[in-house]
Amino acid sequence: MKTGMLKAFAVLILIIHSLTTMAYAAVSVNKLSIILSNDLWENSITGTITAAESGLPLQSGTVTLDNRSAPITEGRFTLSDVPVGTQALKITGPYRQPTTVTVVVEPGTNRLDFSVKSSLNEEEIDALARITRAEAEGETAVGKAAVAATVLNRVESDRYPSTITGVIYQRVNGRYQYSPVADGRIKLAPRAQDYQAAFQALAGFDPTNGATGFFNPAKTTDRWVRSHPVTAVIGGHTFFRY
Repeated sequence: MKTGMLKAFAVLILIIHSLTTMAYAAVSVNKLSIILSNDLWENSITGTITAAESGLPLQSGTVTLDNRSAPITEGRFTLSDVPVGTQALKITGPYRQPTTVTVVVEPGTNRLDFSVKSSLNEEEIDALARITRAEAEGETAVGKAAVAATVLNRVESDRYPSTITGVIYQRVNGRYQYSPVADGRIKLAPRAQDYQAAFQALAGFDPTNGATGFFNPAKTTDRWVRSHPVTAVIGGHTFFRY
């Protein structure tokens, strides 16, 4: 009687041990599968970058995370093969404050959208809109944005002052570089389309291909402005780089 009970008990222990071993093996396999899946899964971040003052997409710039960088093109970016977890993402772009944000990266494709502030204050932006109206009042929307872009290109150039107001009110040999400053047209209040042109330029839109100056061929015979490489012709203006 006792022998039979002992045998039955031994068989029961053997069955429990076998089931436990199988369950442990199954859990181990599942854990291994999860690890392999995470290692092989391509985690990415994709999204948009816009200018805070206008909502317009940034035309250029860079997004960086964990030593991985991706260009911003027409407001869009994609970072591939990024690590899962909490990460610091950095954004730089034309006339933008360098921005760092904390993001949580999950397995798979992460969609994130950001708005970044301008590095210029309201006074500078207003001045850009004013010179845009004064110099390009009769031009198309693209022509207006082109004029605004040349002012910003001067700000970025070592040849000119480093602020918008400094560029606009610069004098060389006692002469203002922009005729509307001398004749008072700079005082005209900007309109909505003038601000829109300024905002486009501040977002990196530059149809002049990097020009730092422009002239109207029908209104000037100045040899100096005509002596530099032409970068674009838009509306009534010829754009050049100096």
